[in-house]
Amino acid sequence: MNEIRIGYVLNANTLGCTAGCRMSQISNPEFGKMVAISAHNQIIIYGIIANVHILDDGLVRQLATTQPIEERIIRDNRDNRIIPLEFSIIFLGFTNKEKISHLLPPNPPLSLESVFPCSDKDILAFTTAGNGGYLRYMVADKGTLNFDLVAAHFRNIHALLAEEERVAWVEKSTHMLVHLYRNEYDTLSALLHTLSDTAAFTA
Repeated sequence: MNEIRIGYVLNANTLGCTAGCRMSQISNPEFGKMVAISAHNQIIIYGIIANVHILDDGLVRQLATTQPIEERIIRDNRDNRIIPLEFSIIFLGFTNKEKISHLLPPNPPLSLESVFPCSDKDILAFTTAGNGGYLRYMVADKGTLNFDLVAAHFRNIHALLAEEERVAWVEKSTHMLVHLYRNEYDTLSALLHTLSDTAAFTA
């Protein structure tokens, strides 16, 4: 597991959690990136960042009414103040003693557990195992954000896979999505249309 912490769990339930960190001008948690969180009994929970929310406060609201805002004030607000950032995570599965499971973890992580970005090796090990059943958690809620989340995931995995492995993974994962939405043509059509904009379908 990657050792560069990107945040701490704030609250959690069976399906996912919300984590928080300080906003950075250099690197922030990214939409569609996979993360790992330690839990009980040597379990590591895998998830995907589904939304990123930069919080405001009274000062930011007050500054926003100033026209125009001086550049030095903007830089000071971004660089010197502690601006909180929250990001929501959808759980995709877990590992227990290195055995991969595309099921929800038996227990959610505790508050203030560390959130780490997944290494490329761990991402490939998790996403290429099985038939792609973990994708069902990404599309449990229908909507633009979730469709773009799947598209971001496809784009990220496509970039990691060797050329000879890409087609097989895309076909397997697309087949799983078609199976999940086999009785909802309009939803499936919207999802596949969103996926058509990714490199996985245009390369």
